[in-house]
Amino acid sequence: KGILATSQNEEPFDIFICYKESDAEGNRTKDSTYAQDIYYQLTDEGYRVFFARITLEDKAGSEYEPYIFAALNSAKVMIVIGTNAEYLNAVWVKNEWSRYLAIMKKDRNKLLLPCYKEMDPYDMPEALSILQSYDMSKIGFIQDLIRGIKKVVNTSSEEINNEKIVTQLNDTDNQIISTLKRAQLELA
Repeated sequence: KGILATSQNEEPFDIFICYKESDAEGNRTKDSTYAQDIYYQLTDEGYRVFFARITLEDKAGSEYEPYIFAALNSAKVMIVIGTNAEYLNAVWVKNEWSRYLAIMKKDRNKLLLPCYKEMDPYDMPEALSILQSYDMSKIGFIQDLIRGIKKVVNTSSEEINNEKIVTQLNDTDNQIISTLKRAQLELA
């Protein structure tokens, strides 16, 4: 109940970045720094991005799960960052991308994009290796990633805007009909 209550109060996210934050010695991973660079690029593009290192920093002392739950369920796109198979299979990382894959089965409008660097893409977990992935070492990687995200996120935004326009038109039609009925009553 607590998780649902907290998650319902959270603003929806466009994108969820999944990555391994710390290595076995407690040091920050390369994955975390790559994820942060992508986070800044995407926020500069105007997207609302869940990036645990920054998104959860003001939630210290509270449980993170309600916020992660809300972000996983609201995000239209998940980006999984990996520099080695061990990090992609780490308990919390695998937990996040596995949960998102389950959400995708129910909602075909969601998209998971694995991004790798310094590793063979065939070393990714099988569930990720079958998806279209991005090599972060390629020139133009970030532009290609943003273009792929825009296809999903902007389409959803356009659908929402179209629904709002239809609703507004219906409201206008109802007002006109109501005004005509009142006029007809007045004339009768």
